[in-house]
Amino acid sequence: MRRLLSRFLSRDDVVVAVKAGVACGLAFYLGSLLPAPVDDYKYYAALGAFTVVGLVVVDSLKESLRVFGAVVIGVVVALLVQSISWTNFLTVGVAVLVGSLLMALPLLGDQRTWAPLAALFVLAAGGPDPEPMVLGYLFQLPLGALVGVVVNLLVLPPLGSTELHGATTRVHQLMVEQMRSYADLLGRVDGDDPPDAVERDELVRANESDMAHARARLSEEVERAARARRGNPRAWAVRRAEQDALDRARATERCAATLLAVGVVIGQSAPGPQEEEGQTRRSAVRVLRTAADIFEDPGLLRTDPALVDQVQDAVEDTLRRARSPHAGDGPDGLLLGALALTVRDSVEVFTSRVAVIDPDPDPA
Repeated sequence: MRRLLSRFLSRDDVVVAVKAGVACGLAFYLGSLLPAPVDDYKYYAALGAFTVVGLVVVDSLKESLRVFGAVVIGVVVALLVQSISWTNFLTVGVAVLVGSLLMALPLLGDQRTWAPLAALFVLAAGGPDPEPMVLGYLFQLPLGALVGVVVNLLVLPPLGSTELHGATTRVHQLMVEQMRSYADLLGRVDGDDPPDAVERDELVRANESDMAHARARLSEEVERAARARRGNPRAWAVRRAEQDALDRARATERCAATLLAVGVVIGQSAPGPQEEEGQTRRSAVRVLRTAADIFEDPGLLRTDPALVDQVQDAVEDTLRRARSPHAGDGPDGLLLGALALTVRDSVEVFTSRVAVIDPDPDPA
C-alpha cells in the first residue's frame, strides 16, 4: 500500500494538482489582504496562479508577464470603449472584436485570450463604475501569477523527464516495429505470397507517417526538457542524469531519421528474379532483424555484445553480394546495399549514444 501511494504521489499530474491547490489557496489568501475594494476580487489572484502552475520555471515567469500584458490590453480597450458609450450590446461586441484583433500580438503568446476576456468582464461585470474591477484585475492577477511562479520554483519544479522518457520510448518501439515490418516485407519477396507495389507503398507511407509524428513529439519534448533545466534548482541535483537522458533522446531522434531512409529504399526497390538478388535480400533481412533485436532491448548488448558483430557481418555480407558481378542489372542490389549502410550507421549511433556501448572497443 505504501509503495502504491508513493508511486501515485510521484506522478506528474498529481504533483501539478498539489501545486495548483497550494498556489491558488495561497494567492486567494494574499489577495484578501489587499485593501478594499481590490480585496473583493481575490478570486482573480487564484486564477492568475492557476495559469502558470505546472509550466517549466522559465516559462512560468514568461507566461505570468504575458498574462499581465494581455489583461492590461483588455482593460484599456474596455475603458476606452466605455468612455465613448455606456455598456450595451454594441460596446461589448466592439470591445471583444478589438481585443480579439489584438490577440495577434506575438508577445502575448498562449495568454492572448486574456485580452478579449478582460475587456468583456470589465464591461459586463464592472457596471457603470468599472474602476474597482479594473484595479482587481491589474493587481490580483499579477499577484496570483507571481505566487504561481514562486510555488512552481520551490515545489518540485518540472524537469520534463517523464514526457521525454515517454516520447523516447515511443520512438524506440516504432523503430523496432518498422525494422521488423520491413524485414517481413523483404522476406516475402521469394515466398508464396509476395507483396505487390501497392501493399509495399502503403506500408512505407504508414510507417513514415507514424514515425514523423513520433519524431515531432520527441523533438518537442527534447526542447521542453532542455528549457526546463534553465533556472531550475532541481536540475543541479540530477544534472548528469538529465543530460544523459537528453543525449539519449537526441541520439534516438537521429536513429529514427536514418530509419526514414530505410523506408525510402524499401519503397524504391525492384526485386529481380536472379538467385543472387534473393540472397542479397535475405542478407538484408538479417541486418534488419538483428538491428531490431538490439533496439528492442539495449540490455542484450551487455549480456551478448556479439549482436553488434552479427549486424556488422550481415552488413558486410549484404554489401559484398550487392557489389557482386552476379547481382544483376536491376537497382535492387544497390538499394539494399544502401539499406545495410543506413542501418549500420543507426546501430552505431544507438550503441554508442543510447545504449552507451562502444561498438568497437579499443583493446589497448
